[in-house]
Amino acid sequence: MGSDSKSSVRIFHALPFMRRLLSGLILGLLLSSWATAAQLDLTEKENGKDLWIDRGDLLVFRLPSNPSTGYSWSVAASKPGLLLQQGEAACEIPKSAKGRIGAGGTEVWRFRAVRAGTLTLTFSYARVWEKGVPPVRTHSWPVTIRPSVK
Repeated sequence: MGSDSKSSVRIFHALPFMRRLLSGLILGLLLSSWATAAQLDLTEKENGKDLWIDRGDLLVFRLPSNPSTGYSWSVAASKPGLLLQQGEAACEIPKSAKGRIGAGGTEVWRFRAVRAGTLTLTFSYARVWEKGVPPVRTHSWPVTIRPSVK
């Protein structure tokens, strides 16, 4: 019995190390697949275009915006959980417009494809406080996410 209990104790103490090692390996695989992931940059000119991407790829949407008017973009996915938004949307103001009151810019949205599947991503440009008023602009993209084969 003494030999068996020592062996069990060694295995028991090795479990946290094995879990950390396995977690590190899985994280490394995810990061390496994302490091080789493609980035697809889109503007309103590509509105409605069918998007075919691989799991791990990054979608970047650049839409014209002028926050001083009260309008902003919002986004809705027809099937949640397939794309993961990367941070908050950011408004980029061109250098030529810096310092000009009321100057427009570009709202930038980033999404990482995290699961295979299909969805429609719809952006709406509206004033959030105007309930019942349709958006002044709407852009939609059908997105198909393939399992990563990289």
